[in-house]
Amino acid sequence: MAWLEITLTTTHEASELITDTLLALGAEGVYTEDPYEFDQLTDDGFGIIKPDREELYDSSDVTVKAYIDPDLYAVDDLEALINSEIQQLQSTFTMDFGPLNLSITMADESGWDDWKTQYPPISMTEHLTIIPDWAEYSPRDDERVIRIEPGIAFGTGDHPTTRLAIQAMSQHLTPKSTVFDVGTGSGIIALSAGALGARFVTAFDLDENATANAQHHVELNQLASVVQVQTNNLLEGISTTASIIVANIITPILLRLLDDAYRCLEPKGVFIMSGIQEGEEQTLIDAASAAGFINLSTTTENNWVCITCHK
Repeated sequence: MAWLEITLTTTHEASELITDTLLALGAEGVYTEDPYEFDQLTDDGFGIIKPDREELYDSSDVTVKAYIDPDLYAVDDLEALINSEIQQLQSTFTMDFGPLNLSITMADESGWDDWKTQYPPISMTEHLTIIPDWAEYSPRDDERVIRIEPGIAFGTGDHPTTRLAIQAMSQHLTPKSTVFDVGTGSGIIALSAGALGARFVTAFDLDENATANAQHHVELNQLASVVQVQTNNLLEGISTTASIIVANIITPILLRLLDDAYRCLEPKGVFIMSGIQEGEEQTLIDAASAAGFINLSTTTENNWVCITCHK
């Protein structure tokens, strides 16, 4: 089968937004070639095993490639639609999007096979790993595994904001924990809570495509008895409470969520906010304190911040 291969250059910071946008347009597979990820690799302790960076990459730009059924769009229409979506992202987010060089070409099945190699297992915590659904993987006895389908995901778990949220959540989870995952997307945070032993998890998202996506992953991971997916606008109208609430979304939405998060959090509960760019955290810390939250702390990774606070 032939595919339309979309190639777009951007930055490490913006790559997940670009990926999610292309998936929302109908891409059946997306992967990134990111020099930053290469830079994080270390040697094996017996000498340098990495080639020189210049042998692999011409610049620091991130290349995002996506594959989409050519029956869905004419090339000119698809190009115009992608450019329009990017303009909306640029008007919403203050981050650097990079050169945004766009090309669309026809590719055969070999290109489709290539993108699958871009999804190795992702270690989220010492005891949790995310793998693509086609991978063969043998977990340790103390390790839990979540399977996802990257080709339909609203996030694959490899972004720092997701890792920060899951790592913070894992420090507070107990077998008695009830968890709300607000803005669940592909469901990775909710699934992580279920896999790590939470008593019950509710995953919320306003986007019905996202909740269908998350529900698919719940069933794929056989967690339906623990994780419930619900279409809802943040926590508006929710009358139940949870001992842990996690929200990995952008700062303006987190600010809107604060009052409802406090209302829906059990006494002594934990609220975890991720998706925050460095420089924005103080605004959220001040607003969370004003909403009644206490014992605020932060963790950071690659210019992203996660805030943990308590009721």
